[in-house]
Amino acid sequence: AWLDAFSIPVGAKNVTGAEAFINYMIDPKFYVEWVTKVGAPVSANAKAVAALPEDAFNRKVMGDPDVARRIQFQAPISDAQREAYLALWQELKVNVK
Repeated sequence: AWLDAFSIPVGAKNVTGAEAFINYMIDPKFYVEWVTKVGAPVSANAKAVAALPEDAFNRKVMGDPDVARRIQFQAPISDAQREAYLALWQELKVNVK
C-alpha cells in the first residue's frame, strides 16, 4: 500500500498557513468532494472515509476487514537503496526516447 503524509519543515516561514492547508486537505467535507468529483487516494482519516457515500470505492476498500488485513506496506529503505533507485530512475529517464 502507498502511504503519503504531510509535514511542515523546521524553519518554515508560514507554519499557520501550512497547518491550515493540511487541515483543509484532511477535512472529511473536502475529501468527499475530492473523491466524488475527481477521484482521490484512500484516506487514513477514518472520519473522512466514513463520510463517503456507501457505494464509494474508497469506503468499500477501507471498510472491508479482509482488504485491510491484506494491505502490505513497504519497509523503509536505506540511504544507499534510495541512491540506487534514484540512479536507476535517472538512467531510465535519459534513455527514454
